[in-house]
Order: sequence, then structure tokens, then C-alpha cells
Amino acid sequence: MPRIIVISAALAASLAFAGLGAVAPATASETLGTGSKSAAAEHCAVEVRAVGERAAPSAPVCFSEPEGVERYLDAIGTADASGRAVAASSTALGTVYANSNGGGSSLTFWGSSGCYGVLFGFSSMPSGWSSNVSSAGGSNGCWVTVYGTTGYGGSRLNCTPWCGGVGGLNDQVKSIVFRPTGTFG
Repeated sequence: MPRIIVISAALAASLAFAGLGAVAPATASETLGTGSKSAAAEHCAVEVRAVGERAAPSAPVCFSEPEGVERYLDAIGTADASGRAVAASSTALGTVYANSNGGGSSLTFWGSSGCYGVLFGFSSMPSGWSSNVSSAGGSNGCWVTVYGTTGYGGSRLNCTPWCGGVGGLNDQVKSIVFRPTGTFG
């Protein structure tokens, strides 16, 4: 009997992290909207779509520790509330950080695949993040380009794949693109 309880608890945790349980994590606008870097660090994940794809931007899902983001991404695609498999993939493309050198709060962007032959982008940073990016890095075949204006314009910086600081764009990143390794914005 205890084994059934453990399995049920694991399933409940997966559903909660997938946003399907009764507990809903805070959103980035609730935790980062103040612009204060002295607040407790929040670690968020948000889906990013291919550049040019017409869909409403996703809202970030936030946790108090980085492991919450990892568990959330692992849980996507495992099961929905009815037990059917979900056809979503959750490949981390890169992460931006509120402080230099990967410190402070973080926002991990995830997509349906790595960047091999695909450009992913957020033409306007999620609420609370357009004045909070101080470092950035790509993963899973992605380099990152951060921009000083929405719509992928203005000043830009290519992170190949890591930028421990974003120079003149510090706290000014308004849009972001994840591109295949070896390509520049």
C-alpha cells in the first residue's frame, strides 16, 4: 500500500508542476514587476515560439528555486489531468539572469526543439523582465541575441553562447532571439 501512495504523490507533483494541479506557481509579473533586484530570487520558465509564428506569447511560470524550473520542464509532456500523453516537448533554449554572471532571478526560455535550423524569439520581453536582464546564455544548439528595442531592433549583443554581462544593454533588453550556433543577429 505505501508504494501506491508514493506513485500517486509523484503523479500529483508532476501535474502540479505542469500547471494542472490545484497549486499554481506565481507569474513573473507578480514577482518581478517591482524591478527591484533586492527581492528574493525567482526562477521562471516561459515557452518561446519560432520567429514569425502567430500566437499569443506565453506567460512565465515561476518558482522559488532553480530546481522548480527543471522539474516543471521535465513534467511538460508527461501527462495531462485525464492521463493522456501530451504531445509537447520542452527543450531549454537559453536563460537570462537579473544579475551579471548568471546571478539572481532567472528566466528560462523553452521551445519545441533545439535551435538547429530554427529561430525562436520573444519580440517583447515578458512583464517584469524588460528592465531586469544583466546576463544571458544559450543551450541546446542555441546562441542568444538580445535587443534594446521590441521587435528585434535597436542595439544588439550576440551571446555565443554566454554573456556574463550585457554591457550597455544592462537592464535594457526589450526582445530576444535564440538562433542556431554559428549564426549572428
